[in-house]
Amino acid sequence: MDAERTRVAAEVSRADFNHSILEQIDERYDLLVLDWGLQTPDARGVLDAFRQISPKTQILVLASDVPSADPVDRGADELLIDPVSDEELQLTVERLLLQKEYEAAMDEFFRLSTERALLESELQSGLDVVDRYQSVVSNLYDYRKWAATIRDEFSNDEFNYVLRKLLDE
Repeated sequence: MDAERTRVAAEVSRADFNHSILEQIDERYDLLVLDWGLQTPDARGVLDAFRQISPKTQILVLASDVPSADPVDRGADELLIDPVSDEELQLTVERLLLQKEYEAAMDEFFRLSTERALLESELQSGLDVVDRYQSVVSNLYDYRKWAATIRDEFSNDEFNYVLRKLLDE
């Protein structure tokens, strides 16, 4: 990735094929770039394992031609068919990483909104939850700003795509 032009910071790790892939799968990865032509281990098995073990990890599949079994139908977030330019790959990786970050911000925003509504009800009932309510409102404001900042990184087309994916889930 071109560090000077990138919209996100990324650390790249490569799979160690001398160790079990299953032992290497966990939530610390934001994005998996998977070669659909991978034979050992089988790319389909890697995709399935990532979806089960780390469901929030974004998965980008790279294929040399249109696969007979669609990786997106199997759980991948995106499929790119060779030839892929460096720019297209970078933009796709950035969008997927931003998408994950945006989804996390919106998940927390919705969780805090629910908590705020519950606390408002408790306040009306006379319970002493003022401090917790103020903390939640402050956090809600921060997450709204964070989501807006992430939103500004997307083009209109990218945001429409991300919003459709978010609403489908």
